[in-house]
Amino acid sequence: MEMIIVIVIASILGTFVFGVLTKSLSAQIAMQKRKERDDGAIMVLEKISREVKEAKIIHNTASNQLIFEKNVTSSTDGNLFVKFIRNTSTNELRRQSSATYGGLPGNDTSGNVIAENVTVFTSDALPQYGSSVDIIIIDLELDGGSNWNTKIYPRNYGL
Repeated sequence: MEMIIVIVIASILGTFVFGVLTKSLSAQIAMQKRKERDDGAIMVLEKISREVKEAKIIHNTASNQLIFEKNVTSSTDGNLFVKFIRNTSTNELRRQSSATYGGLPGNDTSGNVIAENVTVFTSDALPQYGSSVDIIIIDLELDGGSNWNTKIYPRNYGL
C-alpha cells in the first residue's frame, strides 16, 4: 500500500517537473530562433548601410525598394547602380546591380537574396538641416513582428 502511494506521489511530482522542463526548453528554443532572426536583420541593415554610405545620388526611395548610384565601385561589384527590392509574394529582399540605371532589372525576382521573411521594407530620403546631404531611413520588419530601422548618412552624396 505504501509503495503505491509513493509511486503515485512520484508520478505527480515527475509530471510537474517534466512540464516545467518542457516549457523552459521551448522558451529557450523560441529565444534562440528570435536571436538568429534578429542577428540576420542586423547583418542585412549593416550591409545596406555600407553600400548606401557610398551613395552619390538616390534615385528612388519607396515602399519595397531603394535605388541609388554609388560614387565608387567595389572589388566585389563593379556596377555603380544598386537596387534593393522586396518581392512581395515571397517576402525576399533582393539586391540587384547594373552599370547603368536603365540596366537595372524591372522585376523583383532576379538578383541576390540578402534576407528572407521580410514583411516590410521601406526607405525614405530626408534633407538634413536644409543641406544637400540626405539622411536615408530604412525600416525593416520580419515575420514574427521583429521591427528594425536605421538612419544612414551618405558620405559622398551629391559629389
